[in-house]
Amino acid sequence: MQSRNHGRFAVARMTLTVFLLSCVLQVAAFTVSFAETIYYWKDPAGIYHFYKDPPKGFVPRVKKESSPRQSKKSLSKRQIDKLAEVFGRRHRVNADLVRAVIEVESDYDPRSISSAGAQGLMQIMPETQKDLGVDNPFDPVENVEAGVRYLRMMLDRFKDVQLALAAYNAGPLTVEKYGGIPPFAETRKYVIQVLKRYRYNRSKARQNVQFSQ
Repeated sequence: MQSRNHGRFAVARMTLTVFLLSCVLQVAAFTVSFAETIYYWKDPAGIYHFYKDPPKGFVPRVKKESSPRQSKKSLSKRQIDKLAEVFGRRHRVNADLVRAVIEVESDYDPRSISSAGAQGLMQIMPETQKDLGVDNPFDPVENVEAGVRYLRMMLDRFKDVQLALAAYNAGPLTVEKYGGIPPFAETRKYVIQVLKRYRYNRSKARQNVQFSQ
């Protein structure tokens, strides 16, 4: 009788062990599933987009330990043009267009601040800086990378260079509200100036290619 009870106890203990082991494995699996990397970005309209795998064109950004408010090292116009080329290629934006935006926005001054509060080479507004993950808007590298990335968003959203430039200047919601370039003198002048400079840059680039041949 005692040995039978002992056998039942052994079976019960084994069953309990198996049950606890099963629970541990389930918890571990649950933890692993929630430990997966989730990629996301927030579009200018404030909508988050989530991906299980890195989306096409994904470029990881490393957060700096410190972010001085002013750039310690000034860059020449040629170096800034190179940034336009590098980040233009990365985000599929014509480098001549990026250079045109930089020239009209800040005239190549990394410390430029507009009366509306836009900052840096590509004159990014503080709220847009937050959405783009900008730590130091006066850092030429960080500013140009973020500005080109935002310009790419506007090009994808409006499928038209003029509308993308208008959205870059006045905001995408304003362009959508008016169904085109807003009737603001500043925005219309801005689009004209950037396009004029863009055409000039492209013409100059073609001349350089012909000269080199």
